[in-house]
Amino acid sequence: YQRYYDLFFWRCTKAVKDETVASGMVQDAFLKLWMLRDHLVAEENYDFLKRMLKKAVRDYYNSTKNRFNANLFRLDDLENPDSVLKPPIEEQELDELLESLHNEDEIDRQRWEEVQQIIPSLTLSQQRLIKLCLKYNFSYDRMSYYLGGISDYVVARQVEEMLKNLRLILTTNERLQDLTPKSSLVFSGSLDELQQTVMNMRYDLQYSFQQIASELSIAESEVKKAYARAFQVCK
Repeated sequence: YQRYYDLFFWRCTKAVKDETVASGMVQDAFLKLWMLRDHLVAEENYDFLKRMLKKAVRDYYNSTKNRFNANLFRLDDLENPDSVLKPPIEEQELDELLESLHNEDEIDRQRWEEVQQIIPSLTLSQQRLIKLCLKYNFSYDRMSYYLGGISDYVVARQVEEMLKNLRLILTTNERLQDLTPKSSLVFSGSLDELQQTVMNMRYDLQYSFQQIASELSIAESEVKKAYARAFQVCK
């Protein structure tokens, strides 16, 4: 521990830009090392820690592309030590991996930006669910505590409905983007004056959210909220 902690803490901090997250990664890696001590020899400690932390950083970035902080180490998989001790097929140095992970995928980045635009249009309870999902990585038992002690099943159903609503909004948004100028919009519900104005400016005039906000002298966040609520009733 004294020999390797500072080294791996520094490297993980460099990778994830968060000392608290980095410390948790390293501490969990050492915990796994201790729990698997009977399956390792001293000479393997460094390589084992490096593999565990490579996986931790990879999981961290894979999840944070969608702003979901992963549970980096699940202790239940220790029941099968071979699955943990087995090295990856393609070994790669940690520094090389960290460099590649910083090159975010453009599509994932755009999708997350779309989700961020939609979040303000959701109900307060749904926004709270998203925050808990981000914080606890869909751990329903932990989320249930902060939702008044309701059952894990109820939490799961609420999250399912929230995600279903997000998917509906995103797919409807894609359909709106694909419409040609000759197409017509059909709504399954009524729109208020602001929503109708925003939809017309966005669709007919091809205005950006920033341009619409400027024309209407309102905040861009209000434009996005009206737009998101409007296309929820778009067929």
